[in-house]
Amino acid sequence: MSAATTELPAALKPWHPWLEWFGAELAAELGALIQRMQPLLGRFQGEVRGGQPEPDGLDDLRRRGRYERLLSTEWLLADELPDEFLRRAASSEHLFLAPRPRSREAEKGIVAIFDTGPLQLGAPRLGQLALWILLARRAAQTGGALQWGVLQIPGKLHDTHDVRQLKLLMKSRSYVVGDPEHADEWQAALAELPHPPGESWLIGAAPVQQPMAERWTSHRIRLCRAVQSDVLEVSLSGRAGLSHAALPLPSVKTAVPLLKGEFTSVAPATVHQRHRGRISLQRPPLISPHGAHVAVQLLDEPGVVVFPVASLAQRKPGKPRYQRWGDGLEPLTAMFAGKRLGALLGFERSMYFWQVQGLGSFIAPEVDVFRAPPGLGSWLPSAWLHNAQKQCVCVLDKDNRLVAWEASRIGTPSLEPKPPKLIDRHVMGMLQWSDSALVYAVIRSNLLVLCRLGLEASPSTVLTVCTRAEDTVVLFGGGTQWKRGIGSCAVRIAAATGGNETWRIYEPTPQAASAGMRYFESSKAWTSFELTIHRGIALVHDTKNTRFAMLSLSPDRTALVLHAKDERPEVVYTAPERIEKVSVCPNSGLAVMLTVHKKVIFYVVPERALRAVLHGEGADDAVA
Repeated sequence: MSAATTELPAALKPWHPWLEWFGAELAAELGALIQRMQPLLGRFQGEVRGGQPEPDGLDDLRRRGRYERLLSTEWLLADELPDEFLRRAASSEHLFLAPRPRSREAEKGIVAIFDTGPLQLGAPRLGQLALWILLARRAAQTGGALQWGVLQIPGKLHDTHDVRQLKLLMKSRSYVVGDPEHADEWQAALAELPHPPGESWLIGAAPVQQPMAERWTSHRIRLCRAVQSDVLEVSLSGRAGLSHAALPLPSVKTAVPLLKGEFTSVAPATVHQRHRGRISLQRPPLISPHGAHVAVQLLDEPGVVVFPVASLAQRKPGKPRYQRWGDGLEPLTAMFAGKRLGALLGFERSMYFWQVQGLGSFIAPEVDVFRAPPGLGSWLPSAWLHNAQKQCVCVLDKDNRLVAWEASRIGTPSLEPKPPKLIDRHVMGMLQWSDSALVYAVIRSNLLVLCRLGLEASPSTVLTVCTRAEDTVVLFGGGTQWKRGIGSCAVRIAAATGGNETWRIYEPTPQAASAGMRYFESSKAWTSFELTIHRGIALVHDTKNTRFAMLSLSPDRTALVLHAKDERPEVVYTAPERIEKVSVCPNSGLAVMLTVHKKVIFYVVPERALRAVLHGEGADDAVA
């Protein structure tokens, strides 16, 4: 649920799933128009399915009927006593099975055809916007779906799955007036649908007084603006007869962005910033544990550009810092300690800790100790734990081994670090929730186990999560909760070839969330629920709605979609172009996207706030 819907009156609750696509002010005024228009539509009256009704079992025995339903005992008389059989037939004494006819069910789908010609510009388009939402809910109530099309484009139907379809309607404009030829083509197209709609609506400028026998839709609505006032005149003709209404229009302040298809507030100009770097799309962005800094690899220089993430109260964003390492060095992983960035670089048979105090260069470990092949398309997961005296760099290699390099932060640094220490094998994921501690999930004896690791303590088991699933993936969320007790995690338990995945989300009980990091039985630590989504990318603590939710990329990679328990998916952000790489900070909910034209976009999911759109060399200026 968005911030807009939390501010709407209870009377608009039926339309919350659609009004949440709008900003608070727009949703309130559009909701008022929807509420006034709703009584005009009346109740759903779907077309009854044609054809011969199928039988639904047997009803009783009757004296009349078809001879294929004659009782078998009567046929015995025909064989043994044919004269008696004929007598019973002549006197209507034969008994027939009478099937019970199945009641015919009305079609549930709705098709709406919108006239987007010049006669519907302006105020009538606001009426079309309201009717789109009304009909989408009407179809959902009956268990069907709304399909819509444009009168001037016969035969092409669209669905109503998300806000992009509604924006498409508002952007659909034609300078051709709808004519009978368009109507004939649509009539033919509707007749060829595999499942005829229960209701069909024509919405536009056509008169509603046309005789029913000449119509090709079950309902017809005429929209026009009153001549001398800011009123929308609505005329409806349907199976229940004619009805008329004059409805007040939204204010100009609200109407203009609605007509432009701008449903949420446009980001201020200060959000758009420029930098002089040329970024690479090879690896996803790297976000610091607390979400305060972001590093993006440079394209034609060996290094990264580090962007500070401005807070909402910060008027002037900080300047990016360009950090470069030597030519020929291959970045394997990078990590933050506060605002300082360090990295593990590879060169032939050696490795080098760059900008990590106390750790220098060393001969690369054998692959059965630490495997980090060059040319990776992503950073190896890593964490830089530190305090005033000690530091530890933990890296998860390609074979799911969690290893650590330790060093002192006081005294003379070692020229060559000690060999890496093996922390655990079969590690499925980890989260650094503070400067000096992390949690990780590991498979032991076919069980997924949650463990804690700190600078001053050895790994300790916190609880057993569940039985291992095939191709297990683990995501952590709720970084601040791990400071007080147990946070949340999501485990992928099934993955289909088409990209659909089933995730089980574990939420901490109130007792576990405030009891510190001590051992717990799984049944007392968490409650769980499951979601089926398309390629989950992060588990987010949606603080505004006090819930945990899964974040995914839309199948076309243009939007961030939030999935919560028992709620419709929410499109929280739609990018101006295809998203090539994305990273999400589990502790803050900051999502950082790299687009196809090399924009860097910062979006804070729990706040539903766009923080920055960064344009570098080679990035175009499309609006975010």
